[in-house]
Amino acid sequence: MAPIMEDTSSDFRTVEGIFAAEFGISGISLDDRKVIRSLCEIVAGRASRLAGALLAALVCKAAGSSAAAQGGPISVALSGVLFDTNVQLYENTVSTLELYLAQHSGATVDVHLQNRCADLFGAAVNAASL
Repeated sequence: MAPIMEDTSSDFRTVEGIFAAEFGISGISLDDRKVIRSLCEIVAGRASRLAGALLAALVCKAAGSSAAAQGGPISVALSGVLFDTNVQLYENTVSTLELYLAQHSGATVDVHLQNRCADLFGAAVNAASL
């Protein structure tokens, strides 16, 4: 979805190219390409908000009576593998995480984005050390 969402050309040629290469569908009208791009944005936006809510629930569950329960700051490190390719996904996920933590525990969150080459273990170590 990311390449489709990143297609900012006036004729959305990337969308047509992806559908031709992946699905064998060619000759997609410009209006259809616009709809496909919009659908990808809607699905990605919803998925990233769900991810942010899930992260908030996990943080609250894991924190118990510590920082989250007391409204203190919480550090979260996210792997950049997905978020490096789509800034909108990152922003939606983080804003939802911050909103839910503030609403449900009063906690604030410091989010650290790991670069694409770092592994998940590195993200966990980073979160623990923030």
